[in-house]
Amino acid sequence: MRPHQVWMCALGVWCAAQAACAAAAEVTVVNKGFPGRNSRQALALLEREVLPLKPQHAVVFFGMNDAMNSGNLVPLAEFEQNLEALAERLAAGGARTVALVTIHPVIEAYVKERHPKHPQRADMQAWLAAYDQAVRRVAQARKLGLIDWRSRVEKQGGASVSADSLLRCVANGGGRDGVHLTAQAQALLGRCVFEAVGAGVKAGETVVCFGDSLTFGSGVKGAGTTEGEAYPAVLRRLFEQRGRAAAATP
Repeated sequence: MRPHQVWMCALGVWCAAQAACAAAAEVTVVNKGFPGRNSRQALALLEREVLPLKPQHAVVFFGMNDAMNSGNLVPLAEFEQNLEALAERLAAGGARTVALVTIHPVIEAYVKERHPKHPQRADMQAWLAAYDQAVRRVAQARKLGLIDWRSRVEKQGGASVSADSLLRCVANGGGRDGVHLTAQAQALLGRCVFEAVGAGVKAGETVVCFGDSLTFGSGVKGAGTTEGEAYPAVLRRLFEQRGRAAAATP
C-alpha cells in the first residue's frame, strides 16, 4: 500500500471513530407523557417511569388535568404541593435541571361541552389561570427553570378558534378540542424548551419530558415517542442539529 493510501485509510478509520463517539455522546430525550394524568398520579409515575432513567434534566408539564379534567381534578393547594414534591424528588434523584412549563389558556366553550359538571364551569379560564400561577410560584420559590408557554401562546393569538390557532379547533381541522396542541404549537414548544434548558445540557446526558397528554403529543404524529411531531421529538432533533453543528466546527 502506498503512503498516501495508508494516510487515507487512517483518515477513514479516524473519521469513523469520531462519528461513533459523536453518536454515543448524543443527548437522549425521553417522552414520558401520560394522557389524562394529574400531578397526584405523577408522583407515583415519577418513581416507576422517570427516576430509574437517572435524568440529568427534567421538563415537567402538569396542571391541565388537575384544573380542567372534571373526572380527575386536584385541589389547587394540593397541586402546588405536588409540584414541589416532584421538583424535590427529581433533584434528589440527580437531576441538575428541573424546569416547569406554564399552563396555556383553553378554548373555554369547547371544554365546557366536554365537562358540563365541572365545579368551576362559570369561569373555567380564571380557574385554570390560578393553577398557572401556582406553577410560577413553585418555580420562583424553588429557583427552578420556567418555560413560560402560556405567555407564548397568548402572544400568538391565545385560545382562539382560527386556522392558525395553536390549539386544536374546528377551524384548523382539530375538531372541538380546545386543549391539545397543533403540530405547529408542539414545534414551538419544543423550541421554547430548547432555548430554556439547552445550554445546560451536555452531550451524553438525558432529558426527560414528563407530563400529561400535552407532552405525550395527543393529536399529532408520533404521539408518545421522540420520532414525530410531539415537542419531545422536536427537542431531540434540535439537540441533534446542535451536535452536528459542533462536529462540523473545526
